[in-house]
Amino acid sequence: MGELLLCNEAIAAMPYYIEGVSINVYSIEELNYYIINNTYLLDDDFMSLELCTWIENHAHLPKLAMHLRTIISTNGRLSAFVTELLEYSGYCTKEELKNTHDALKELEEKSEFECLKIRADRLMEKKKYTAAIFEYKKLLSCEDAKHTERELYGNIYHNLATAYVQLFLFDIAADLYLEAFRQNGDRKSLWSCLYAYKLDNNDIGYARIVREYSVTEQEINNLDNVLKGVYAEASDGCDEGRPKETILKYKEDYRAHVI
Repeated sequence: MGELLLCNEAIAAMPYYIEGVSINVYSIEELNYYIINNTYLLDDDFMSLELCTWIENHAHLPKLAMHLRTIISTNGRLSAFVTELLEYSGYCTKEELKNTHDALKELEEKSEFECLKIRADRLMEKKKYTAAIFEYKKLLSCEDAKHTERELYGNIYHNLATAYVQLFLFDIAADLYLEAFRQNGDRKSLWSCLYAYKLDNNDIGYARIVREYSVTEQEINNLDNVLKGVYAEASDGCDEGRPKETILKYKEDYRAHVI
């Protein structure tokens, strides 16, 4: 998982697959590490009998599995389930345990819509773009989304578009940025739409947006200056065989954050 972890319990021959972020964990310590560093990505699906079975049969911790099954069977909360798991192994510090518990308790007091937004944004921060796209789409189809303020609704479209940009799907991103602007009225979303059209070499789409939305000469000049820097750096990077990475760096510098 990118760091050296001291494991006091058994290393499983069969890993547990965490579907939302597409990773395998091989020990209870790795599972705890994931929980501590991805608390806001956890939802009730994490509290599964499948996980209990893996803990019993592959992590060889039958007592812990029994305790966790009891929490599930009595309709316990996710915060109780995770706290039991963390306390049993003793992997994390008291501060980490408290922070994780408090974060989950906070999520339990929020609406489904608010929780989905937080999880999608955290996936973006961790560069899990495909998973973030799935969560943003689920968020937009949520019943609460129909009643939220237009600015927030548009910002979700903006973030969804940004995830597609990171996957180099500029044509899809351009359409989503335009929808974001229609909802939130933020010129940043409109500018991002133009940027995506340029990266997609779609001059027709670019010209249409400039015409329909009265893009100013100053905005066009600003965009052109950014793009000149992108393509100049990409050309310099060709000798090193990394033009794509160079363009990605500029995209991240310009607009990788979510709103």
